[in-house]
Amino acid sequence: MQQSQLEKYKTLFEEANKKCDGLQQQLSSVERELENKNRLQKQAAASQSATEVRLNRAVEEAEKYKLELNKLRQNNKMHIEAAKMLSFTEEEFMKALEWGNS
Repeated sequence: MQQSQLEKYKTLFEEANKKCDGLQQQLSSVERELENKNRLQKQAAASQSATEVRLNRAVEEAEKYKLELNKLRQNNKMHIEAAKMLSFTEEEFMKALEWGNS
């Protein structure tokens, strides 16, 4: 081979090596970026899971309060009815006393 052809091949080889190095750097950069995105995705999934757990607990707690409130309303309604009945009984008793005194 001639010297000029060897120089040409050497130049092509050096250019190919430079291009390969550049591609290796790009690949490394993309791999780091992918790792970061995977880590962020895992963090977001964990955060979402924790939020869902807290939300479910809050819903359960709200249901308990709702049941308790319904019980209190029902008890209150029963007390009001009992008070009305007691008031009628008192009125009837007072009338009976007045009737007995007449």
